[in-house]
Amino acid sequence: MPASNGARRKTIPGVLLAALAGWSVWIAGAQQAGGPARKEPPRGGVEGRLTWFDRQGKVLGRAGEPGLYRTLTISPDGKRVAFERTDPQTQNRDLWLLDVARGATVRFTSDPGWDAFPTWSPDGGRIVFTSNRAGAFDLYQKASTGPGAEQLLYSSSEGKGPTSWSPDERFLLYYSIGQPTHLRLLTVTGPADRKPVPLVDPRFSSITGRFSPDGHWIVYNSNESGRSEVSVRPFDAATGAAGDPIVVTQGGGGTPLWRGDGKEIFYIAPDGTATALEVTTGSAFHAGVPKPLFPVPSGVLFWDVSPDGQRFLMPAPDR
Repeated sequence: MPASNGARRKTIPGVLLAALAGWSVWIAGAQQAGGPARKEPPRGGVEGRLTWFDRQGKVLGRAGEPGLYRTLTISPDGKRVAFERTDPQTQNRDLWLLDVARGATVRFTSDPGWDAFPTWSPDGGRIVFTSNRAGAFDLYQKASTGPGAEQLLYSSSEGKGPTSWSPDERFLLYYSIGQPTHLRLLTVTGPADRKPVPLVDPRFSSITGRFSPDGHWIVYNSNESGRSEVSVRPFDAATGAAGDPIVVTQGGGGTPLWRGDGKEIFYIAPDGTATALEVTTGSAFHAGVPKPLFPVPSGVLFWDVSPDGQRFLMPAPDR
């Protein structure tokens, strides 16, 4: 793993929100051109393998063939991983599934379009992802067992990157692909022309929203406080309404994750350090003191954590 030094830290964006927004501009250009660019890797793409780290940054294991990896998510039960990988022969960007126990991988999508941002359903039975196979980056779903048709879930003129599925299976969170990025709340079922609801005032950038395990909170990254911070909002699943924001970081942070029991939030600090934050989420939200864990590998924007909060998965150079 790269050493934690000044040169390495400069490769991690000081504000992850700006980096992700920059990637959104790049991908939007690819969308307008009718397909993904082939010459340069997208932001967050790392040459290497999927790599497991413990809370001290020790490598616990690697999986998958060497290649260019990017977006990924661990299944709710922690037994499988859905990930985006660039085919070294065709340069096509598809989704694959990893069996954590066996270390075996199988292809999940094979469309010539760009497939990314796999998002598990709460029961692990389905995966929603984005694809530009029909032009705009729309949302598709498919049974996680592999066989079966890929179904269009939601289409609009706006590019979409899904990041979370509510525990009651009624809502999806995605962010708009563009500049700036905006978090949207979308009902999973409904008419084809159903409208998403903005989670954050569109005057501000917001990204990487995730429902808490109990469905009562949403953690996300935005600059609504004046700088890029991790915030949470209470969420009423009965009405689909989100409350006022509570800023939980001071000094920046991005790509937040929940521990499986909702008692910790993990995020990447502006200097590239994986950070843990103990929280309580009863009738009120309380956050403890941030605890730095370890420096993430250079270039990482997308990562996930095992349900027990003890192992972190991200693409990393195979060294």
